[in-house]
Amino acid sequence: MESFWNKAKTFAEEAANKSQSLTNSTKIADLFAETAKKSKEFALEASKKADEFKTAALKQADQIPIKSITDIIPPQLASSLSSIASSSSGPTASDLELQKFGITDDLRDFVKGLTSSTFQNFPIQDEAEASDVPNTTSNVRKDLTGWQERHATLVLATVKGISKLRYELCPRVMKERKFWKIYFTLVSTHVAP
Repeated sequence: MESFWNKAKTFAEEAANKSQSLTNSTKIADLFAETAKKSKEFALEASKKADEFKTAALKQADQIPIKSITDIIPPQLASSLSSIASSSSGPTASDLELQKFGITDDLRDFVKGLTSSTFQNFPIQDEAEASDVPNTTSNVRKDLTGWQERHATLVLATVKGISKLRYELCPRVMKERKFWKIYFTLVSTHVAP
């Protein structure tokens, strides 16, 4: 029994010595500094990995073929679903209407070349908005002219890239009013007045 007590006493003395060495303020400060440094390194590495995953996911998403409803759904269901969809989404744009609102192959190619940095670096002053103008049912701002509103709706429906850009930029980077002002300034040479 006495050896047990001796072992316990020895263990307690060692613990007390270690405790005293840890309470030394410089060692604690070093421990905190090293922990903070490691945390920053882990956070930086996690951020880099997240960016890599995002880039890879976007690349894979762009490679997914867009199938028509008839490729996915059996024909008997497809006809009933397409009639429901066409009645709820309104009329689709004809080639004549696309031409009328300036949606040409030349415009599509130009718009596909636009990037978020094109919009972010565009030299335009921010305007103080008198009021926040609501969106219409077509998800395009009401402060556009009728022609601009229909053009914007058609370009969003026919050019995947501009819709994606708009989602990235509005409202996190810029207001929608500024986005459309820059867009119409950029495409002014590609559409008839």
